Amino acid sequence: MLLAGSSLSAGDLPVEASLREQFLQISSFEQLQNPQQIEIDADAAKVAEFFASLAGSDEFCENTAKVWTGFFELTFARDDDENFARRLQILQKAGEKQSAAIAPEEAAHGCRPFTEHVKEAIKVNSARKDYYSRVSNGATHNVSLLYTSLEYSLLPLTAFFDRWALKFNQAGIPVLQNDFVSMDDIAPAEKQPLRRGMLDRGGRKQLRRMLRSWQWKSALAASRKDFLGVQLLAMNALHELRQLELRYKCHLALTLHFVESVGLAARNADRLSQQFARRTDNFYRAFIALQTSGVRLFSKVDLLAQPFHSAGIGIIVNDLPAIPFP
Repeated sequence: MLLAGSSLSAGDLPVEASLREQFLQISSFEQLQNPQQIEIDADAAKVAEFFASLAGSDEFCENTAKVWTGFFELTFARDDDENFARRLQILQKAGEKQSAAIAPEEAAHGCRPFTEHVKEAIKVNSARKDYYSRVSNGATHNVSLLYTSLEYSLLPLTAFFDRWALKFNQAGIPVLQNDFVSMDDIAPAEKQPLRRGMLDRGGRKQLRRMLRSWQWKSALAASRKDFLGVQLLAMNALHELRQLELRYKCHLALTLHFVESVGLAARNADRLSQQFARRTDNFYRAFIALQTSGVRLFSKVDLLAQPFHSAGIGIIVNDLPAIPFP
């Protein structure tokens, strides 16, 4: 399994220091394997800059957005990197600890919108896991495990976004207040999927190629703070994904969900940019970068779920709220 194995030990350090140490341990190990390498490892530099930015200025500045964007690309989009699974594992384990440490009354307070959204999704998927396992004779276990593991890996990062969003909220700027949709109205787990097909090898190749292109173009548009451009790219991607669904009579629900979420974030970013003299631009550049960098990784959950759709089991399809975009 992608995230299987034990986590690296970092003692009782605070979460940020612990994460930084564990990430840099990976690079230190690689350095030991290649003692001839004198230059600072580029990945280690990205990691160090990211965690250094967390203790930096109270303003979410241009450099902060650039550093965060590089870290998200390294962590979620570099699936051809030999350390990819190890980085995800570190975040997953930290996310599990963080989730357990948040008291229910604290989570319900409303000051952690991103974290609350991810925790709500984990709660729903964990509750439905047993139903899907029962009707599939345990065969859906790996789908549920991958999905919740990836969700846990987001939690350490959602905490950082919530911290920065709170600074804007305290200044009367509603950052992250309209970027998430409640899970209350999702379909029942028992609902059968409308489509029961699966992508073949050619379809999967087309999906990967399309998502790579969309990621690159969206990241470029976001780096330029062209949030209208990000919206247009999201609409085009949604059209292509739905055409792929129709052609193969299949579901790509989680992939669509991510692209819709990026489109919604870009629409909110554009609105707030105009209302507050571009003060929120750097924040939303990074927020969009996190989502776009993870879309290909989360799309693997869709592909794992498709065989169960052919058996009439609506895993993933039934577990996502409708996002009001476009």
